[in-house]
Amino acid sequence: MEKPAPTKPAKPTKPTKSTKPASPEEAPVEAEPPATITDEKTERVETPTPEKGAESIDNEAPRKDSATAAAAAAADETGASGFQSMVAFITSPTGERFVVLEIFILTAMTLLIFLLYQKEMKKREEIQMAMNMIRNFVVGTDKFYEDKDDFQILAAAQNLSEEVRYLVKRNDQLQKEIDILTRNLKDGWVIFSNSFYLFSAELRSWMDSQRKCEREGAKLISIETLEEQFFINHEVKSRRKFFWTGLFKDKEEVWKWLSGKLPEFQYWNFYSPHDELNHDCTAMSFDCVDGCWMALECHLQMPYICKKVPDDAWL
Repeated sequence: MEKPAPTKPAKPTKPTKSTKPASPEEAPVEAEPPATITDEKTERVETPTPEKGAESIDNEAPRKDSATAAAAAAADETGASGFQSMVAFITSPTGERFVVLEIFILTAMTLLIFLLYQKEMKKREEIQMAMNMIRNFVVGTDKFYEDKDDFQILAAAQNLSEEVRYLVKRNDQLQKEIDILTRNLKDGWVIFSNSFYLFSAELRSWMDSQRKCEREGAKLISIETLEEQFFINHEVKSRRKFFWTGLFKDKEEVWKWLSGKLPEFQYWNFYSPHDELNHDCTAMSFDCVDGCWMALECHLQMPYICKKVPDDAWL
């Protein structure tokens, strides 16, 4: 029996290449993964496909760990390089000068703060000493303030200060008055009841006497009280002279003082006043008993009596 002849394997046929590209309609279409949309404010969430979803989820954590490790390594390298740069800068001549300057500035600032602190403490001590002195003064003046606080003590001290200023001002005024008194007394003025009187030694007419008194800041005397009249009588009799006064007769034949006041009392001599012509001015007589006013002619030459009263005009 004859053996069948072995058959040769068939040669594989080469695939024929298509010379015409596939049209888009004929290209295989990959299925898009389904997406889930929630609302306008939420992002589109991609649902992993069964083929690559699990693989991407499994590889996500290692990728994050490797990125974190790379960042940490880069940071360590940067920190190390920065530290080395800082050490290099400090050890350089410029860095040494910079360090010395920083130390000098810190030392100066520390010293300045210490000095300011010392000055502030000294100022507080001085304020406290002054406050203690004020308290001792106020309490010594009035025991009522012994248990009061500092604000009440300062208020009381301010009141006392104002009183002291007033007293000082008043003392200055009194000193001026004393100086005026002393000067006037040396010039021949006589004081009585807070007024000054000058009994002149020179002889003048009534009109000239009035002008002379005005130059002294005074007027011919106006007698206003009986006490003043008795004082004038005593001074005139002790000098034994006639003296002009400020009593005269005006155009209406009315007797009045130069101050404009009418006489409140009459002290005429027994034969005065009379109606003789031109007897319009009054003088004080020294040889009188009950009355010493005498009406005489104004041109006669005789001494005069000036009077001035202390006030703001002459102080």
